[in-house]
Amino acid sequence: MPDPLLPKALVTESETYLDGLFGPGAGSRHTRFLTHLRHPRLREDLHRCHQRQADGRLLSAEENYLLGMCVLYATHCPEPAGMFARALLHLGVDGDKLLEAVARLAMWAGPIPAAVAAAHLQHALDDYTEHGIDSMRAWFPGPASGHTGGVTSHV
Repeated sequence: MPDPLLPKALVTESETYLDGLFGPGAGSRHTRFLTHLRHPRLREDLHRCHQRQADGRLLSAEENYLLGMCVLYATHCPEPAGMFARALLHLGVDGDKLLEAVARLAMWAGPIPAAVAAAHLQHALDDYTEHGIDSMRAWFPGPASGHTGGVTSHV
């Protein structure tokens, strides 16, 4: 169901970008996930993030997600950071690269925050290894009936 409070073109562009990364239907499922946020401006802001991410002229999707993962871990947001880590694995980025990036957080955030981030990252890596793309189902819920609806493999 379209969000009547958001520009249709923005939502379409956001969904198209996500479909390209995670498979057909992923964008509309993610839009459904965002509808749980009651504030329409926040939903719009998140769709605008996807719009900006879609511009790969200077940063690839992988670089963008790696940057986002590190910032989210550094700012103590482990749940979305872990989802970014799963997205990176889905896009074919090696888990060792993610571990190295988080280890380097120690240079800026200190060794204790970096160690905490590494523990969260290791959980995300293990979850993706065990469940694959289905470990991202929170971002891509199925129909309102409760069916989880999967996401397709990108690699």
